[in-house]
Amino acid sequence: MMTQKCPLCLDMSSTFYKTEKQHFYLCKNCKGIFLDKDSLLDKNEEKERYYLHQNHINDLGYIKFADPIISAIKYFFDSTHQGLDFGAGHTPVISEVLKRDDFQVEIYDPLFFNNMKVLDIKYDFISSCEVIEHFYDPKKEFELLYNMLKPNGKLICMTDIFNGTNFDTWYYMTDPTHVFFYQKETFEWIKNNFNFKDVTINNRLIIFTK
Repeated sequence: MMTQKCPLCLDMSSTFYKTEKQHFYLCKNCKGIFLDKDSLLDKNEEKERYYLHQNHINDLGYIKFADPIISAIKYFFDSTHQGLDFGAGHTPVISEVLKRDDFQVEIYDPLFFNNMKVLDIKYDFISSCEVIEHFYDPKKEFELLYNMLKPNGKLICMTDIFNGTNFDTWYYMTDPTHVFFYQKETFEWIKNNFNFKDVTINNRLIIFTK
């Protein structure tokens, strides 16, 4: 059985699922599932894949899909609060929807909006829609996200959570840019080890409170 260091908790992890084309490891410590590092796309390949996403501000289907994040932000915050759309992609739909209601939202994406200055600001909320499964280095990314939040700030994420069954038929792992998967125990591990006060999970919506 092959082993590899978990990119979230740094424990050694063993083979979970392997075919000729894919090799995933399961960490027994944080319960994260991650793609073998030798299978990660380079940045140009990753960027080309993201251009296949046709999300745009008038795409009512995508806005409906992202509504759990948008609704959570509007429930907890108002236009006096400062937010960040982290991993906004080539078309930052969530921030544009919120700006229609006068929300203050910066945007950041390492491939499309790589403005490092916005990473030096403290935010009341950070949204991250279908992003955290793309993290090559989740330890580094969650440390960054935690440090960018103000006290009592919220990190509001969406991702599909692995429920422990039928990984081989799970659609989510067929996307080559999906490299780190979470179980409910993984989010509890993140809460405890990155010093968040709380985490709530509602289907695909995950909310951490600093």
